[in-house]
Amino acid sequence: MHCIVFPRFFQKLSVPQLASELSRLGFDGVDVMARDGYWTTPSNLPRTLSHFVRTMYDFGLSAENATTEYLDPNKPGAEAGVAALAENGIRQFRLKHIAYRGPKTYRSDLDRAKHYFDGWERIGEKHGIRAFLQTHGGSIHPSASASIRLVEGLNPAYIGVHHDPGNMICQEGYENWEIGFDILGEYLCMLGVKNAAFFQTADGKWKRRWTPLAEGAVDYRQVLKAAQKTSFNGPLCMHNFYKRGLEHLKRQTRADLEHLRALIKEVEA
Repeated sequence: MHCIVFPRFFQKLSVPQLASELSRLGFDGVDVMARDGYWTTPSNLPRTLSHFVRTMYDFGLSAENATTEYLDPNKPGAEAGVAALAENGIRQFRLKHIAYRGPKTYRSDLDRAKHYFDGWERIGEKHGIRAFLQTHGGSIHPSASASIRLVEGLNPAYIGVHHDPGNMICQEGYENWEIGFDILGEYLCMLGVKNAAFFQTADGKWKRRWTPLAEGAVDYRQVLKAAQKTSFNGPLCMHNFYKRGLEHLKRQTRADLEHLRALIKEVEA
């Protein structure tokens, strides 16, 4: 399986420094962050994206997946931005999640989301690129069963779902991994890799927070086995949510990737 990284917390590095570091850590590729404040900015996407992608490939890293702030396909500049992604070799991109706004809003937001995805399907077919949503807390798609309601019936070549077990533990949306992958079927286009656990505070309250990959509540051995049963062979996108400085981030990211690769080897044996 192809191991890529969501490089949010490597933000202080320049593009060449980022490429060098991710290559040294042992990743196969990178998730391109097409967001304001990062290396590729929506306001200047063609120039910044081309430089970013070219630099990644110079260091032996793929750059075929992207994270964007797009949601409404009819928003000015949205299709042009997606066309730029496709022209630079991006094969699929993540949309902004659709927030749950509270009681009596779900059905109207579901209808709105379906309308958006109809538009993204048309754009995807035109430019040869897939739009996908992520299982995410605070959204109307925190789980596989909730996500499938938005995408079912659309062409999975152009519309997909990024299944994120870590979000489903640390935020919301947990369901049995095998059922989740079975529900998503051919819409499963990316698997998130991060971990979280529950901790009891001194006053007896329970908190959820991110952990190193080997220490959390998500058993990625079981997740990978469940994914394998569906013949999923897409990218595994690692999110390393560590905020104790760059050196700690690099050390823990290396440990996480080594743990992940050991699990992949075990499951594929």
